[in-house]
Amino acid sequence: MRFLGGLIGVFAAVGALAGAACGSSSSSEATATAQATAVVATPALEPTPIVIKIDPGNNPSQGPADAKVTIIEFADFQGLKCASFATDTLPQIMANYGDKVRFVFMNLLLTKGDQYSEKAAEAGECAYAQGAFWPYHDMVFQNQSIFSSLSVDQPAADVAKLVDSLKGFAAQLGLDTATFNDCLDSGKMASAVQADQQVAQKAVNDAQLTNGIVLPAFFINGRYLGGAKPYASFQEAIEYVMAVDK
Repeated sequence: MRFLGGLIGVFAAVGALAGAACGSSSSSEATATAQATAVVATPALEPTPIVIKIDPGNNPSQGPADAKVTIIEFADFQGLKCASFATDTLPQIMANYGDKVRFVFMNLLLTKGDQYSEKAAEAGECAYAQGAFWPYHDMVFQNQSIFSSLSVDQPAADVAKLVDSLKGFAAQLGLDTATFNDCLDSGKMASAVQADQQVAQKAVNDAQLTNGIVLPAFFINGRYLGGAKPYASFQEAIEYVMAVDK
């Protein structure tokens, strides 16, 4: 069965949970597991991928809730490979599969405690509270340069500089800036970001991914696919689960 064999390869990449595949921003080199322990990427084949259940909760999504295929992504706004997927591959998936696919976004930081990733994730949640997550998601990923001039030491001045940029995106999108700014400054969305980290850790445990996962990380109807694969890999995976998941 050539097709099935190909899918085993598609669903097989297992490695470091964060920076190695997501690609660190130019401000830092970051690798982490869901518990923020650095690991070396060690891709390995899994001939029988474990299918798990992930509760998407009330996270940002595109596509109908009853779509035949649900793709859950864990990503970091600071990740270069995460940006590549968001700007190049995701639009192709949604354009070509329409209401057959539901796509859910969840936050997973490249490095635990990274203030830049944390504030960007919180900003996304603040935009989501105003019903504008996806335009905001696209704007941040299309403007990765906001991270390039920031120091890896993360001084308060650079965190403030990033926050100003994140607020500027909200203004450009026509959001209620007073509400957005208060949301971001208050840190009220930190708990939502943390909740996503906990879901990611459970997914790693349930799928028995002992080497962690690679960002951007995807679970396609509960099957793990790690890294910013080309569109063809997602197409093959989607067609496979549509065929086998009745």
